[in-house]
This record gives sequence, C-alpha cells and structure tokens, in this order.
Amino acid sequence: MKRFPRATALALVAALALTAFGAVGCANDKGVAARVDGAAIKLADIDSQLVTMKKQSPTTFQGTEGAAREQDYRARILESLIQIQLIKAAAAKAGITVTDAQVDTQIKTLETQYGGKTGLDSAMKQAGVTTAQLKDNLRSRMLVDALSKKVAPVSTPTDKQIADFYAKNKSMFAQQEQVHARHILFTTADKATAEKVLAQVKGGGDFAALAKQYSKDPGSASKGGDLGWAAPTTYVQTFADAVKAMAKDEVRLVESTFGWHIIQLLDRKPAAEKTLVEVKDQVKQLLQQQEQSKVFQTYLDKLKKAAKIEVLDAKLKAAYDAQNKAQSTTTGAGK
Repeated sequence: MKRFPRATALALVAALALTAFGAVGCANDKGVAARVDGAAIKLADIDSQLVTMKKQSPTTFQGTEGAAREQDYRARILESLIQIQLIKAAAAKAGITVTDAQVDTQIKTLETQYGGKTGLDSAMKQAGVTTAQLKDNLRSRMLVDALSKKVAPVSTPTDKQIADFYAKNKSMFAQQEQVHARHILFTTADKATAEKVLAQVKGGGDFAALAKQYSKDPGSASKGGDLGWAAPTTYVQTFADAVKAMAKDEVRLVESTFGWHIIQLLDRKPAAEKTLVEVKDQVKQLLQQQEQSKVFQTYLDKLKKAAKIEVLDAKLKAAYDAQNKAQSTTTGAGK
C-alpha cells in the first residue's frame, strides 16, 4: 500500500471493505433504507458508497446490465451495513468499545504506510474517502476484530494440519518475481518536464536528487524515488509491464493513470518456491484466520436471524431478498 504507483486509492477502499456509517434513530422513515432492531440505515449512506465505487470502476456500471448491477451493489452495501449494525449492538452488549485515541493510533499507522500524512491524504482524495468516513471505517473494523476475538476463539493447528495445508497449496507460498525500482512522478500534463528530467538522468544526473526535486509521489520522493522490493503485480498495469520488461539499470519514461514516471530498474529477483520451514508461521496464522472467520460468520448469521430487519425501499428490498435467496440456495447446496 505504501507504493504510490500502485492503485493506492483502491487499495485503501479495499482495506476498509466493511465501510460503516453510524446507524441512527429516526422518528420517521423518510430517507431510511432499512431498520435493524429499530436502528435506521440511511439511503444516503448507501448511495454515498455507491458513488465511490463508481469513481473507482465506472465501466462496471455501464452497458445494458449497468442498472441491474448498480441495484445489486446497493444490496451488497446494505448487507454490509446491516452486519456492521449487528456487530455494533453486540459489541456494546459485550462491553466492547473503541476509543478515539485507538482510532488515531490506527490513522498514524496508515500514515506511515503511505509515506506520511500527505500520502494518506492523497490516497483518500483519490478514493473519495473523507477523514470522518475513515475514522468510522477504522472504528468499525476494530470493533469487528475485538468482537471476533471474544466470540470466535481459535485453537492452534497441529503440525500435521499445517504440513497438509502447505502440501496442497504450495503455489500460495511461492515467492513471486521481485523488482527493486525507483521512479520520479510527474503529472499527466507535465510530459515536457518529464522528458527534460529524463535527459538529465540519462546524461548522468543524480536520480535521487532529481526525484526529491521533481517527484509528485509523496510516498517516495523523500527517499529519492526508491520504491523498495515488490512484485511487479503490485503496480498499476503500465508500470508493471515496464519493470517486467526492463533490464537492470535501464531507465524509461512510462505513462500510467497517475501521470508520467521516469523509472529505473535497480535489480530483480526471480520467482522461487518457499519451504515449509520458511512459511510454517504464515500457514499457522492463515489456518487460524480461516477458522476464526468461519466461526465468526456463523455467529453473525445467528445475530441476523434473531434480529428484526426491515428493508423499507421497495427496489432495494427486491435486490436484497434476491441476494439472500441465492446465498441460502448456495449454502444449502454446499451442505
């Protein structure tokens, strides 16, 4: 997430997938999408999230299927907000709270990952996420984590379980090809400056000094444009294609959705398979996460079944009911 050439804004939204806006009590049903044990979920909150999704992936909602797909996504957003409201109520009943100080600590962690406050602000702006929304999102995720640990404790997997999982999923733990690159980012409109700086670099200019002077990437400019080691797939497509094809020490000018990049490939590491010894702790953690997720989902299903859920918007209710029916059919078929 800290590398600017990646789809950082989208990564931020993905990392905060359980987006939550506080359910409120309303005296009437105007503007209310649904009620969960009396607590209202507003249509405006669903629409706000849909707007963000459209900005991130506009083609998803185009074409003859666009309208139906939009309603499907609104139903999915509603489902996530219903789950969050159930979690909030259960957490409150269990005496679980998340303080403002804890949220602020998480924001500081994100700032570090994005290369500072400026980098995080830039990613939030691209994602269409406000500071208030980010805080709500983080608070909700922290509640999920705390409640999950309380109601879904997990056991430690045995060595045999770890070895069996590794044997069946070796490809999951293969080390992808890694590249060590640095770049200088310019805006899309500033190709002329990019070409001028490219000439300086190729003429023996100090790449790091030029990156600090010109780069618009707040996450790497202060580091002389250094992006560290990463798999090419972590970058946006045109950037990834370039570093996969470049020779060591080669310099190229490449355009991406972020603008113009002067890229220099410093080194690369070939793909390699990791041994069980190397990934044992990772497999153990993954198995525990899978078990906890399964137990917690069962817990959520029970909360949902016991709750009084009313979907008040007619079109949204039709899409929501259809999704629940399809999920029940799929679950039943898997038994």
